[in-house]
Amino acid sequence: MAENSDFLKPAIPKFEGFYDHWAMLMESLLRSKEYWTLIEVGVTVAPPNATA
Repeated sequence: MAENSDFLKPAIPKFEGFYDHWAMLMESLLRSKEYWTLIEVGVTVAPPNATA
């Protein structure tokens, strides 16, 4: 099925030298996609010698 072209994909905010504004836009984008918890909590990475 073809994608509906009525919806616009959100643009990733480009950093143009105004950190406070960019950070606010990035946080809003990440919260809207429910990725903000990955930033706050972090991602657990297995040690190099881990086994499955």
